[in-house]
Amino acid sequence: MTLNREELIHPIFYLIFITAPIFGLSFDFLPDFSEKVLLIYFVLIFFKISHSVKLKGNEIIDGIHLSPFGFLKIKKRMQLNDIKEFIIFKNEKKYCEIRAISSNDFLIIKTMANKIPAEEELNEIQTKINSKKQINQI
Repeated sequence: MTLNREELIHPIFYLIFITAPIFGLSFDFLPDFSEKVLLIYFVLIFFKISHSVKLKGNEIIDGIHLSPFGFLKIKKRMQLNDIKEFIIFKNEKKYCEIRAISSNDFLIIKTMANKIPAEEELNEIQTKINSKKQINQI
């Protein structure tokens, strides 16, 4: 279950830097244009790199996620049992960060510009995590 996802590469850059060279090379190898369009669509869908915070199993994982393969790099993990509370913290740029706090560490789940949407998002995240805790206890 995804708690937060931010695309690292904008779809326009996918089109320019990834599919344009493949499209150019496919003129030599694919005689039918529909196959070229299908190949480009497949490449666009296949490789989506994003910074994600996901709820997997009994932990929250923060890292770089490649859509079909999973996490490429895990920055931080936190067990659900270790979480004491969720808070909204204002960082130095005055953005509201939703944080999961444990006894000795914290994990930033989401960063938002305004406090009221951050409070609503905090309630949604708490609901998701509490339901996941209840499922894991059964």
